[in-house]
Amino acid sequence: MNLKKIFAEITKKLDDMEEEREKILRLSREMIRNCSIAIKSIHRKENEKYHQEIAELSSMHEELTRLVNTHPLYFGKYLKTAEQEFTEALCLFSIINNQEIPAPSELKIDEINFSLGLADVIGELRRYILDNMRKGNMENIETLLSEMDEIYTYLFSLDYPKGITQELRHKTDVARNLIEKTRGEVTLALLLHKQPHEIKQAFKPSSDPI
Repeated sequence: MNLKKIFAEITKKLDDMEEEREKILRLSREMIRNCSIAIKSIHRKENEKYHQEIAELSSMHEELTRLVNTHPLYFGKYLKTAEQEFTEALCLFSIINNQEIPAPSELKIDEINFSLGLADVIGELRRYILDNMRKGNMENIETLLSEMDEIYTYLFSLDYPKGITQELRHKTDVARNLIEKTRGEVTLALLLHKQPHEIKQAFKPSSDPI
């Protein structure tokens, strides 16, 4: 039995895989961190910084995909969170700036990871809407709420087993609750914004004698 030679070959293979895995984990963590910076720059309307981050993230995603594809059966799971966050940053910017949402095939992102990331966009749109309402900026609020609704409708249509779509159903349920909550807040804010005098009058104490 030539076990020494066999296990030397196996060990070499596993050593190489471990080294590649460490590279993947480092790159994935860096992508997630940079996506968070990109999303913050969207909320702060720092478009130049956003585009700089996205250019860097595109290169990182390309390298991460290359490393994962050396052993996709073992490393494929390490793309999940990074691609979700990347999707979220790209789609959020597109929606807020009234641009076409890029397709997963165009971005070379796994379709399930893309869908999971798109579900998270609903929460970020809620945050964006609330930030603008607090500043008294009501422009496009109803349009963004409609975008949230449309995303939810399409995500809800993906009625496939959990073994395929993973936690998408749970994220879709969360998104529905966020949309309904946001709708109530937007409705009240628009009412206050458009008819402040009438509302004040409605709640003004009566001066009629009892």
